[in-house]
Amino acid sequence: MAPLAVASALRGVCASVLMTFLPVYAVLTGMELPEIGTVSAIAMGVSVALIPLAGFAADLLGRKAVLLISTATMATAPLAPFLVKGYRGVLASYILFNLAINIWIPARAAAVAGSVGRSAMGTSFAVLSLSFQVSRVATPYAAGVLIKTYGYAPVFTATSVIAASAAVIITVFVPEQRSEEKFSLSSFFKGVIPRREELWFHTFLCIDRSAWRLWMPILNSYMKANLGFGEDVIGFANSFRGLASMLGVMPSGRLVDKYGWVPALLASEVAGALGALTIVFANSPEVMVLALSLIGLSVALWAPSFNVAVPSIVPVKSELGRTYARSNFYRSVAAVPAPWLGGLLYNIAPVLPMAAGAILLFMNLAVLASLARRSQ
Repeated sequence: MAPLAVASALRGVCASVLMTFLPVYAVLTGMELPEIGTVSAIAMGVSVALIPLAGFAADLLGRKAVLLISTATMATAPLAPFLVKGYRGVLASYILFNLAINIWIPARAAAVAGSVGRSAMGTSFAVLSLSFQVSRVATPYAAGVLIKTYGYAPVFTATSVIAASAAVIITVFVPEQRSEEKFSLSSFFKGVIPRREELWFHTFLCIDRSAWRLWMPILNSYMKANLGFGEDVIGFANSFRGLASMLGVMPSGRLVDKYGWVPALLASEVAGALGALTIVFANSPEVMVLALSLIGLSVALWAPSFNVAVPSIVPVKSELGRTYARSNFYRSVAAVPAPWLGGLLYNIAPVLPMAAGAILLFMNLAVLASLARRSQ
């Protein structure tokens, strides 16, 4: 657990910089916000196609191999905008970053779920998430100040080196885990098809991811283009998102271990919806800090509850990689057009993507209630 937590923290530095400032850099290259939404949608579509393969590889090739591939991809993403100029470089960076995240999730989750008991699983996932969130507290503000002083290229290059160092930690200290099952096309496709008991859970996940991706990919661009915030202010506001996640994730893990994953998922949806609504009315850094704090709390509640819910609904340890991959695959497929739709809503009124996302999250509470009844 400890080496994986350290690797997550190092990756978190790179991920924080990319999530916060890649959309802002895109604005500076001359891209409009609807174009950024389209790029995000394309990148998600490309990365989603590999999620089932990543889950299958995590079970058969091993968790460690997939973690290393993901980390190498993460380290390459910050360099792409400078190796390939303009729109194509931004698109390449988005694709590499999305691949790194989507390949990492099933392998990391399967590694933890396959090595700890159910009674401590929520806390274990919270510890792993905490290491990632700690890196997100100071990183956005520090990166924003450094970017204003030295520019984007040196800061993005430094984050690439930091991400690459996580690969060293994984190589030396993370043990390998793999299934004894042999590869076959039938078992691969069987791993992609959802089980009957997962259907309501997948419905909930699809609505949730689509709601968030209507507006999240353009949020930092929105702060730059519509509210006029500088990189330091954008980084400062995002640091509060990381702080809220850091402070909330351990209590969330204990909540999941004590009361189960449903209450934490419920609280996560409510906090996320309130955060999106707050952005609708935000016209100052102070209000945006409040909004991003609510979003950070939602993330803190989501991390342990989602990761415990997956093996609770389908408790087959030899297929953990594929089970987590299915959960991420279908919600990601459903959300592929969401940033593009968010761009269309933005053209009607800039706050519409956030308002529509909040409405969907509130509606999703009914799906969660049905899921909870079926899981009892």
